[in-house]
Amino acid sequence: MSSGFVKKKISRREALSTAAKVAVGVVVAGVVGGVAGYYVGSTAAPPPVRTETLTKTVTSTQTVTQTVTVTPTITTTPKPTITTTTTPTTATTTATTTTTPKPTITGPITAYAEKGWYAEEEEARKWLAAMFKRETGIELKITSLTQEDVLKKVVAGATAKSPPDIAFCTTLSWMQDYAWNGWIEDLSEFIDILKDLEVPDWAINAWKWADPTRKELILAGVPFCVDNIPFHYWRDLLEEAGMPTDPDEIPMRFKEFSDFWKEAQDRLWQKKPDYKEKVYGIGWPSMGGIGINPGDGLQQFAHIWLWHGWKLEWDSKGILKLDTPENREALRKAIKWFAEVYQAGYMPKGILEWGSPDNNKAFHARQIISVHNGTMSIPLYWYGVDKEVYFKKTATLRRFPSETGERGAQTWEVHSWMVFKDAPNKEAAKRFIKWFLQPEILNMYLKTTGGRFIPISRAVLEMDPFWKEGHTDGGKYVDPHLPTAYEMYMKGPNFPNPQHWFKHPWSYLDAYPMQAVHKVVKDGWSVDEAVDWAIKTWLDTMKKYQDEIRKW
Repeated sequence: MSSGFVKKKISRREALSTAAKVAVGVVVAGVVGGVAGYYVGSTAAPPPVRTETLTKTVTSTQTVTQTVTVTPTITTTPKPTITTTTTPTTATTTATTTTTPKPTITGPITAYAEKGWYAEEEEARKWLAAMFKRETGIELKITSLTQEDVLKKVVAGATAKSPPDIAFCTTLSWMQDYAWNGWIEDLSEFIDILKDLEVPDWAINAWKWADPTRKELILAGVPFCVDNIPFHYWRDLLEEAGMPTDPDEIPMRFKEFSDFWKEAQDRLWQKKPDYKEKVYGIGWPSMGGIGINPGDGLQQFAHIWLWHGWKLEWDSKGILKLDTPENREALRKAIKWFAEVYQAGYMPKGILEWGSPDNNKAFHARQIISVHNGTMSIPLYWYGVDKEVYFKKTATLRRFPSETGERGAQTWEVHSWMVFKDAPNKEAAKRFIKWFLQPEILNMYLKTTGGRFIPISRAVLEMDPFWKEGHTDGGKYVDPHLPTAYEMYMKGPNFPNPQHWFKHPWSYLDAYPMQAVHKVVKDGWSVDEAVDWAIKTWLDTMKKYQDEIRKW
């Protein structure tokens, strides 16, 4: 697909056009003022469809005699006069042209989307549908559903060969079996547009999945936003403990980083005995949800492997090199660290069973000083509830630790629009995606999430100060949270989340490295036994897929 809507390479410093500013201004006003703001002028009828047959006969006779005098001005020396005479030509042309317009795409497009966390997200989707209909004449029907219901309806529809045309859901990022079943439309035609928008290669590659019906990797989704795995802490609890509170004062060598939160707990318990066994220094990583949705926990735990030397390398077929000496050692160190810290009493006892929402609840209840979360949902909750907590009492790290103290790896979950191969209006769905990827549209829509998602396009990130400055409430405050995502994205090192490491089905729900932690802490296994089991079991479950891919 041509990236014609980007008429030139987008400058990351280029301001919005005047027309775009007006359009986006109306939308943002609508988000603040209610639904009515979206629909001003949005009911314009689609352009009429006209079929015309044209027959034209043209006879042309032309005789041309021309004298041209040229006086050069390059030098002061006169040049000879040049006279040219063209040969008379006579042409008689008879043309009969019949034009038949291409079939008009009218839709409707059936879209399933994960229900937004905020009312503004739902209102923005209504605006998207209205604006797209106004500009193209194509109807877009977006149905908002829970994550679970999106997946259920997609599977049921795809199995019956009557899927939706398009879908968006954050949990689609680990549904590689959809491509393995041959359900997904290859969207590789969008790669040029994504590159024009300065979407990084690692994010595009994250959605290249294996399709055995084509015997190749396809682009299973068109990425447009990401969320990171931010690290938050209670600044005021550190202050009570007599510890440094500024992110730049926290040590970034992992051993010292871990010891910092342990010391904070020790000091806090000494100064306030009523906090003992009620407030813990380390509230990460969560270790529950195995077999259901390990969610945040696996993502958090994967960071600890990466900070200890885990390498993300793929072979020429796109298969992750999982069983390497570096990866075994990194996983061994991560499991050993968790077991020692947990058994020493620096984590809540219930952390072994925490699912994705439980770390949020523990942090909000001030049961943990620090937390590693799956999105920016924790501070954004406080932005809506208590601005003092958001701006003054909590903070977010601007970089991650590592074993050496250098900037530690950070992973990003990449979210995309997915189109289905058997969908009745998939061409219309593709047209919507191309329209949606206009920088102004993309920027406006993602701002309605309040910072829960950020644009994956570096060009879009730099066209609006919101992503760099966050919430300032009219310049009264410096945001300690949202700008950290911008800084980390721009400075790296960036990698895709574990959901994106595999091009084929890979037993995400089983979370074998997390099971290995349970075997050490609860069942008395040695760390080495647990590591051997986790890697072997993981490889065994993926063998049939990898063997098939190697034949292509």
